[in-house]
Amino acid sequence: MSSITESDLHARFPWSKPVVPSLTDQEKSDGYFTDPPPWDFDESVMRLIEQMFLEIESMFAEKNAPVEIAIYSMQELFGELQVEIFSPDPEINKIVRKYSRLSRDLFSANDK
Repeated sequence: MSSITESDLHARFPWSKPVVPSLTDQEKSDGYFTDPPPWDFDESVMRLIEQMFLEIESMFAEKNAPVEIAIYSMQELFGELQVEIFSPDPEINKIVRKYSRLSRDLFSANDK
């Protein structure tokens, strides 16, 4: 099985590219926002993210609607996948929470 990268996921799911808001130089120097960290996860976590994205796309396809989602960052925090995300559809938050819970086992397995 080949390794999956953040670039691979962005190519397959263009809507998954993290949103980086436009800020003035002053806002940047004040620390209002930094570039999102790269998705440097183990293969198993990257596959889980891929499954999450497939479920998100499927949900929008069932509604015959475009994918409306903004990802701000994705990182490990306290042993689980934390996804900073916005979508007007409340189902998206349920899907993300589900995969965050599933990631706990993967992160704990990687720590051993």
